[in-house]
Amino acid sequence: MNITAMGTRLVALFLFSLMSQWALAHVSAENAWVRLLPPNMMTTAAYVTLTPSHDDRLVGARSDIATRVEIHESTMADGVMSMRPLEGVDMKDSVAVQLKPQGVHLMLIGLKRPLKEGEMIGIELELEQTGVQKIPFTVRKP
Repeated sequence: MNITAMGTRLVALFLFSLMSQWALAHVSAENAWVRLLPPNMMTTAAYVTLTPSHDDRLVGARSDIATRVEIHESTMADGVMSMRPLEGVDMKDSVAVQLKPQGVHLMLIGLKRPLKEGEMIGIELELEQTGVQKIPFTVRKP
C-alpha cells in the first residue's frame, strides 16, 4: 500500500469516527410546546418529551425570548402545589423523559415580548454529554 492510499484511509477513518460520535450524541424531542398566557404575563412554562440516544443529563436551557430559562419541578404535598428549581434532570439511554405540566418543566422567566399562538420559538437545551441542542417549540394553549 502506498503512502497516499494509507493517508486517505486514515483521514476517512478519522472522519467516520467523528461522524459516529456526533450521531451518538443526540437527544430527540417530541411534543415541544410553550404555554400561551395573557400578554401581560412575564413568565411561562415549556414542555417536551426528550429521548436520549445515550445516558445524559439536562443541566440548563436558554432562549432569546426570555431573560433566563430554568428547570423546575412542581409537586403536590398535603393539597398544596409547590415549585422548586432543579440543577438538572438525569436521562437514561433510550428512555423518554417527559417535561410536563405539574411535573418537571422549563420556566421561561422575563419574557421579552408577548407570545403569539402558533409561533415557533427556539430553546437551546444544555446537556452534559451532547452539548447544546436547539429545539423548536410551538406556542399554544394548554
